[in-house]
Amino acid sequence: MTLLYFSDINQNNKDIGGKAFNLACLYQNKLPVPEGIILTSLPTKQDEWDEIFDWWNNTGYKPLAVRSSASDEDDSQVSFAGQNNSYLNVRDNQTLQIAVTKCFDSINKVSSKVYREHFLGKASSGCMNVLIQIMVKPKFSGVYFSSDPRGKHAGDLIEFIEGYGEALVSGKQTPYRIYGGVLQDTHPMWEKTFTNDIQRMGTIVKNLLDVDVDMEWAIDEENQLKLLQARPITAAYTYSTHLRIVEQELERLHRQYDQETTWDGQTFAEWTGIQSYITYTLWQKAFLPHNAFGDALKQLGYLSFVDKEFSPHESILDRVFGRAYINLNMMFPLYFGPIPYSINLKPRPHLKFSIKELTAQSLIRTPLAIYNMLKVGWNLSSRRKYWQDQCLRELAKFKHKMDRPYDPTMYQSWDNVELLKRFAKECHVFTKNSLLWPFILIVLTEATLHSLEAILSNLLGEQQAKKTLKRWMAIGLKTVSYEMNRYFKRACEDTNKQPFFMARYGHRGAGELDLSNPRWVELGQKAFINLKKSGSTSEEVNYAVDKVEDEINGLKTFKKSIILQEWQLLKSMLELRESWKMEILKPFAHIRYIVQEIGKRSKLFDDIYLLGVDEIISDEIISPINISDKIISKIKDRKQQSLVFKRYSLPMIISLSKLDELISGNYSEEVDCLDGEPISPGLVYGTVKIVSDISQCDMNSLPEDTIIVAESTDPGWTPLFTKSVGIIVEKGGILSHSAIVAREMGIPAISGIRDCINRLRDGQKICLDGNNGHISYELH
Repeated sequence: MTLLYFSDINQNNKDIGGKAFNLACLYQNKLPVPEGIILTSLPTKQDEWDEIFDWWNNTGYKPLAVRSSASDEDDSQVSFAGQNNSYLNVRDNQTLQIAVTKCFDSINKVSSKVYREHFLGKASSGCMNVLIQIMVKPKFSGVYFSSDPRGKHAGDLIEFIEGYGEALVSGKQTPYRIYGGVLQDTHPMWEKTFTNDIQRMGTIVKNLLDVDVDMEWAIDEENQLKLLQARPITAAYTYSTHLRIVEQELERLHRQYDQETTWDGQTFAEWTGIQSYITYTLWQKAFLPHNAFGDALKQLGYLSFVDKEFSPHESILDRVFGRAYINLNMMFPLYFGPIPYSINLKPRPHLKFSIKELTAQSLIRTPLAIYNMLKVGWNLSSRRKYWQDQCLRELAKFKHKMDRPYDPTMYQSWDNVELLKRFAKECHVFTKNSLLWPFILIVLTEATLHSLEAILSNLLGEQQAKKTLKRWMAIGLKTVSYEMNRYFKRACEDTNKQPFFMARYGHRGAGELDLSNPRWVELGQKAFINLKKSGSTSEEVNYAVDKVEDEINGLKTFKKSIILQEWQLLKSMLELRESWKMEILKPFAHIRYIVQEIGKRSKLFDDIYLLGVDEIISDEIISPINISDKIISKIKDRKQQSLVFKRYSLPMIISLSKLDELISGNYSEEVDCLDGEPISPGLVYGTVKIVSDISQCDMNSLPEDTIIVAESTDPGWTPLFTKSVGIIVEKGGILSHSAIVAREMGIPAISGIRDCINRLRDGQKICLDGNNGHISYELH
C-alpha cells in the first residue's frame, strides 16, 4: 500500500483516479477542500493501518468519509456515477477498516462491471484507489454546474437540499434549483451570499481544470462553503447541437414528403437501435424498382412498379430519425394502382374511402383495381400451398447455389479491384435475388396471419384472438432457430462441439441484421458463455406442437377445421421463413466480411459503416489516399446524427403530422399529458415497466422498448438501464444517479412526475419527451 497526502500529488499520480487527483489539485490551490489521504491499494499489514490511524489522530479524530477513486472514474467521458461504494460518518478504527475494504471490493460489483462493459467495452476493472477525507456536517449540500448539462438553460445551475447530499445524488429527494443565480423556489434559510460564494468558487474550479465542471459542495454549520468533489461534465454533445440535428431532420422530411405521409416500421422490428448507414442503404436497394420487393409483388400478381406517373420511381424504404420505415403512401399504389382511398392509422393502418383522393385517373382505374384485388385475393387464398411449396423448392436451390466458406478472413488476400467488384456483386445479388422468395413468403405469411386472426376474432374477440395466436406461436413452432439455440447451449457446455457449431451457425450473431455487428465466427471463443457462471441452464423449451392442434380440435365451432387448416399453413410458413433467414444471412455475412476488409485497408475501420453502399463503390475508398475531406465530413455528421437519433424511438407506425406533434410537444385533444423535469434529452415511444423492487424485476423478460418507471433509482439499477429506452422517476435532480447515467447512455429521462408508479401502469404505451419533460398517452 502507498499512502499519499493531498499536498504530495503531482502530474505523475494521475492513476489515482479523477476524483482524488482533482481534489488534490484544488486543495493545493488553496480551495476549501476537506483534508484527506489516498490509498493506492488495500492495507495488508498492521503498520499500514497504523499509519492511517496516526494521520486520523493528528487531524483530531473527526468523522471520516471513505470514497472510491478508480483510475477511470470522473473523467471527461464517463463519470462512474455511484458505481463504486462510499461510506460516510466513519467514527472508529474497526469501522474504518471495514469501510476501506468494502470500498476497494466495490469495483467488482455487478453494476460497476455492467457500466464498464457498456462504456469501455470491458468488464475487467481498472485500478481502484480509496480516498479518505474529514467529514463535513452540512447545513446544505448540493451540486454546481458551470453550464446546464442538458443545455436547456443558459448560464450555470445549482441544486441543493438540506443536510447530507447523499439523498440528492441518489435521487431520493428532489432538490431546490437556482438557474443563473435565480432561486426557482423560496427557501427560508437560504442566503444570497451562499449563491454568490458557490458561483465564485465554481468559476475558479472551471478555470483551474480548464473544462466545464459539475462540483459537489456543502455549507457547514458555520456557513462556510466546502468543496467535496469536482469533475468534467459528461455530455457527448450540447443541447444546441441536439436541437439543430432534430430541426434539420424535420426540415428534410417536410421537404421530401407531404404532411399526410405515413410510415410503417414493423417490417424491420427485429432491427434494434439505429441501423448503420451502410445497412440501411443496402436494404433500401431491395425496395427499388426492378429489385427483390417489386419482383416479389409481381410474382404474386400485384401491379408492382410500373412506368406510370402514379407509381413510385425510387425506393419505398425511407429513413426517419435514423430508423428504417416503409413509406405506406408509396407502397399502396404498388398493389393495385391509384384508388380513392387514404390511410387511416386507427385502430391499425387500413385504407378508407376519401373524397380528396378521388381523381379522374383513380376513378377510371378503380374497376380494374377492384378486379385485380379479387384476382390476387383468390390467388393468395387458394394457391398458398402452391406458393409455399415453390418457396421450399427455391430454398433448396439457394442453399446449393450460395454455399460458401465461413472463413471471415478469406478476403484478406484479394487485391483491391477484385474486392470492390465482389462487394458490388454481392450487394446486387442480395438485393435483387436473395431476398425475392423471402419477400414472397412474408406476404403469404401476413395474409395467412390476418386470415386466421379474423376467424379467431369473430369467435373469441379481437384481444383474446391476438393473445391466443401469440401463445400458439410460442409453443407450437419448432424452427431452425430453435435447433440453433439448442446446439449453442451444447457448444457452451462442451468445447469439442464449438467448431461444429461454427461451421453450421458461425454466420449468425447478436444484432445480425446490421452489417456493423460481428458474426459468431469472428468472435471465436468469445461467442460462447459459461452457462453456470451466467446463471443459465441447459434445459430446453418444452414445445407443445400437438397441444395447439388438440386445442383447436376442442373448439366448439363448426369453423375448427378451417382454423386448423389456417394454423397448419401459418405454422409451416413461419418455420420456412426462419429457414430462409438462416440461409440469406450467409451471403449477408460475406458482405460484412468484405466491408471489414475495406475498412482495414482504407484505415476507416468501423467508420466504414457510416458510409453507403454506393459511396464505397463509386468513391473507391479502399485506399486511404482516396479518402476525401467530403467523406470525412459525412462520417463526422453521421456520427453526430447517430448520437442524437438513438435518443429517439418512435411508434412503429407514424405519420409526418403525428411526428411534428410528438417533437413539438403540442398534443391533440385525444392525448393526455404528464409534466415533469427533463433530465436527459430525447424522445421515445415504448412500454411502461413499473419497478418498485429491482430484485424482483426479471430483466430477461423485458420488451425491447421498455420505459422504466420508478420512485427513484440507485447505482444498482445500472444493468436495468442497459435494457431500457427511457427512464421516469418521481424524485431526483440533474446530478442524481438516474440523470447522469441516462445522459451518458443516451437514454431520455424525466424526473418530478408525482406518484408516477401509480399514475402509469405496466404494459401501457407512452411517449416520453425528454426534451420538454412531457409524458403523453392516448386517453382511450
